[in-house]
Amino acid sequence: MKNRLVRKISAILAMSILGVAGPVAAQTEVTGALVGGSGEEALPFANVGLMRTSDTVFVRGATTDMEGRFRIPEVDSGDYLLRATSVGYIPIYKEISVPGASQPSRLDLGTMRMEQGTTLQEVRITAERPLYSMDGEKNMYNVSDDPSVQTGTAADALQNAPGVEVDAEGNITLRGVSSVEIWINDRPSHMQAEALKQYIKQLPAGAIERIEVITNPSARYSSSGGVINIVTSQKVTRNELLCFGVNAGSTPNVSPWMSYVYANEKIDFNIYVNGHYGRYTSSGSGGSTLINSDLDTARTQAYTSDGRGHNVGGYVGGNFNWNIDSVSHLAAWLGFYPGYNVDHNDARYTYIEHLPTPVDYGYDAFFTQRSLYHGGYGGLWYQHQYDTTGRKLALSLNGNYFGGRPDHDYRRDYHNASLRDIDRRQGGSQLTPSVSVSADYELPLGRDWEMELGLEGDYSGDVSSNTIDTLDPASGRYLPDHWRTYDGRFSTTGAGAYATAQKRWGNFTAKVGLRATGRWLGGTYNDIDSLRVDKGYLELTPSLHLSYRTANFHNFSLSYTHRTASPSAEQLCRFRCYGDEGFDMGNPALGQSHTHNLEAAWSKYFMQFGSVGVNAYFRANTDQVQGITDVMFEDVYFHRWVNYSTDVNVGSSHTEGVEANVTIRPTAMMNLRLTASLFNNSFTYDGTEQHKLSYSLRANAWAKLWDWLQVFANLHYNSPSLSLYSISRDYKSFDLGVSTDLLDNRLSVYVNVNDLFDWAGWGSTGTNPSYQSTSTSRYSMRSVNVGLTWRIGKLELQSKAREGGDTSTAPAM
Repeated sequence: MKNRLVRKISAILAMSILGVAGPVAAQTEVTGALVGGSGEEALPFANVGLMRTSDTVFVRGATTDMEGRFRIPEVDSGDYLLRATSVGYIPIYKEISVPGASQPSRLDLGTMRMEQGTTLQEVRITAERPLYSMDGEKNMYNVSDDPSVQTGTAADALQNAPGVEVDAEGNITLRGVSSVEIWINDRPSHMQAEALKQYIKQLPAGAIERIEVITNPSARYSSSGGVINIVTSQKVTRNELLCFGVNAGSTPNVSPWMSYVYANEKIDFNIYVNGHYGRYTSSGSGGSTLINSDLDTARTQAYTSDGRGHNVGGYVGGNFNWNIDSVSHLAAWLGFYPGYNVDHNDARYTYIEHLPTPVDYGYDAFFTQRSLYHGGYGGLWYQHQYDTTGRKLALSLNGNYFGGRPDHDYRRDYHNASLRDIDRRQGGSQLTPSVSVSADYELPLGRDWEMELGLEGDYSGDVSSNTIDTLDPASGRYLPDHWRTYDGRFSTTGAGAYATAQKRWGNFTAKVGLRATGRWLGGTYNDIDSLRVDKGYLELTPSLHLSYRTANFHNFSLSYTHRTASPSAEQLCRFRCYGDEGFDMGNPALGQSHTHNLEAAWSKYFMQFGSVGVNAYFRANTDQVQGITDVMFEDVYFHRWVNYSTDVNVGSSHTEGVEANVTIRPTAMMNLRLTASLFNNSFTYDGTEQHKLSYSLRANAWAKLWDWLQVFANLHYNSPSLSLYSISRDYKSFDLGVSTDLLDNRLSVYVNVNDLFDWAGWGSTGTNPSYQSTSTSRYSMRSVNVGLTWRIGKLELQSKAREGGDTSTAPAM
């Protein structure tokens, strides 16, 4: 069945290529010559480039020969802005129009003369690119057109990108969410988190062409989260840099690290090593009430808990890039991270079992978990650019794994002398390997037409075991607990394809796409055939993105995606994993969930002020998979009413909301961002309707003072919000931090205070009619974190003109 599915997807993809490509208009060769000065001497090695007049996006370019002549082949019909530059001469700009033709033709611009001089005031620019713009699904910040940020770093530039925030420690969030993918030059960075932070801090803002922000990714991206793509405009000629430092916090925690980078015109590589030690404390409380099918109270429970623990871990990894030639690039990455956790939790429980005669009891529970874990990843990426029209093929291979061996001790001391204390030991193991391959092809189709095609395949597994022994007071030995011992083996295999097409009409851009993925789920617990899962799904993701920009920088966008998600094999298996007072089990009746995501946005960018924007969104979910806790009479092991957890398909749910944001940006080194959201969550399940109106507020301030001191302040508040049969408590926090670069950027220091007023906490109230519960938890969130970074070496960058010659960008480090 899987082979038939792959063949069907391939056939559909091939038909879409043939159908969309159609006839392609003939292209024109643009030629001319450059001379300089009064003597009209030929200007060799000058750069000539063409940019679209509609949005000044670079198309292609050339370099003049020894006689000052240039030739730009295969230019589609349309209006362009030609730019010519040469050292010691004033750049010239010329608007040209390339006519359409049924046969290949040539447009000769004749001889153009360049004036000597380097005074910027003498340059007359006939077209201006906006600092911010929208293009299909992308919100773009054109960093290279912002002169006041050129002396800063990539972290400074990211602060000015729409919806992006960077705190004093280098953590990047988009719209307040940290689960964002960072891409560099149109591909995932594949960097460990701390290594990525250092790369962002080290990369000069002057090396960035633009930053692309995608909040509702199209079918091109397999992730439904946000994407930030950093496009560089410089080529590294020599770079040998050694960095080492330490990050520490008052919780306490400490993390020493070291990074080495080397690069030349052909290769670059980065090696990163770090270690980590941290401690934490926590506290919590809560309770629950179980209602049986006769609407009588079956059980009540209350608890308080205190936790503490520590973690020791580390990481070693690296990235390698090789510019084989001007059109071929190879990249490789490898990383490994071991660790060891120890967690202690002491809790006190009180119960009342409402049997025909109520019985109350209580106990103290002491839980210790020791877990040795290790993980790793690696991959290869190869790209070949076929010609100057932009045809590219990229091949990638990625692998990941995570393994661990948990070791638990559990003791329960009853307050009632008539009940027997419990002493257990628990062991086990877990291994989750995964591998994926992909091929991506970019295909220009003519005037202002672009197409992307891709094939993908992946495999992921989950092999786990759990073994529990309980102390037998009579013999003094630990005996196997067969009810809580299991071995599970599950796997997911997927194959898919995607196709997107983008068309521009002046300032209007439209992009459509479709992704199709077939998934096959398999596995079982304890090799029991009656529990075996063997099921296939087809996931479809169509998408549509429209954008329009006016001449005075009003931006409008409309986007729609439909994503289909499948349950996991473990969620489908009806095996019961028993705990002490209840159990977890899968749901073989689970089906696919469907999400329709519609967004409409307007924004206005002001060159000297900042921006104002409004984003309205609507997400409708059908059969969304949600976890619930419910009540049933368990007659196999407990023989009483207990709570259990499982996943269900919610009949329908939807979220609608509006988000307004204002960015005040008096200078490139200072901004204040205010964001307010108002949204409504609604659920309909099992004849019950729930809905709740919620809101959130965010204020983020950042400033770079005296070119060496940065100040951060972040205020965040979320009102209580609704999920299925649960209402979360409100959340608020305030962070404050400073950072500075000293000794010609050789030494960097930051100090950050998290949760300054000790506001942060979590909690929820269960609203299931059969299982009513409350819970609260607090971690030691308030802390002072400091970091030191020392750099040895020199980072040299050579500008590479985007409008001429080799247009390849520097690979990700």
